[in-house]
Amino acid sequence: MLKLHAIGRDGLEAAAELLLQGFPSRSLAFWQDGLKRLSDYSNDANAGSIGNMLMADGVPVGVLLTINRRDSQTDRKIVNLSGWYVREDHRWYAPRMLLSALSDAGAVYTDLTPSDAAVAMNDRLGFRTIGYDVHLLPLPLLAVTGRGRGRLRSIDDLPEGALAGPIRQDLARHRALGCIVTTIEAGGKFHPLVFDTFRRKGIPIARVIYAESNDLIIEHLGPLSRHLIARGIPLLSLRMPERSTLPCSWLWRRGLRYQVKGEWDERKTDELYSERVLLKV
Repeated sequence: MLKLHAIGRDGLEAAAELLLQGFPSRSLAFWQDGLKRLSDYSNDANAGSIGNMLMADGVPVGVLLTINRRDSQTDRKIVNLSGWYVREDHRWYAPRMLLSALSDAGAVYTDLTPSDAAVAMNDRLGFRTIGYDVHLLPLPLLAVTGRGRGRLRSIDDLPEGALAGPIRQDLARHRALGCIVTTIEAGGKFHPLVFDTFRRKGIPIARVIYAESNDLIIEHLGPLSRHLIARGIPLLSLRMPERSTLPCSWLWRRGLRYQVKGEWDERKTDELYSERVLLKV
């Protein structure tokens, strides 16, 4: 008999072992560390279970990770499907497992890093697909030539009431998770920005985790480039609409996509508390 069980602290090791089977390019330690960060966040934020385990006669045969949060501006619940795997002999149950995670009609659902198989399955579950390309920006050049007179301000240096409490808490949590967090003061407002970093061929690259729009990044590339260079980062990875162009950049990856079910502002980059941050994928 197949049953779904919420993943608790006592199920993290079994979940890590299943994820290792599904994604063998990552080590067991990688999944153990990532699931601990995810569980710690969920407990700290009172965000509920981190997903479900599929059990066949008491034996784990599948896992679905979900990351729950509240949108700091709308207070709407967001559920991110951050990864799943079901053993081949029980793969037929995967759509039902996913459907069980979509039970809240008032929530927004996202899959930010879907595989080809997940895209096809999510399509059948009512998700829409948003395509994008990734451009790389050389920060030393843009530090000199980039636009922007806006002032960067630390979240510790903001006047009272500059940002609402929920987004300030989100920024503080992401800084504690190792992200680069700042704000741009422009037009009489303070605009939050979050970056994480990863390496390719040993070179550190910054990636946008949260920004109200690409325009905010592009219009302030001068000060942002200097800010990131001061932290030892020479390149910025920026998600752009498909087939769009951006001066002083080169196309790095083409034809990527994420998926959403529910109301979503496509101008905004919002990957807070996502698998990029918590699982480091």
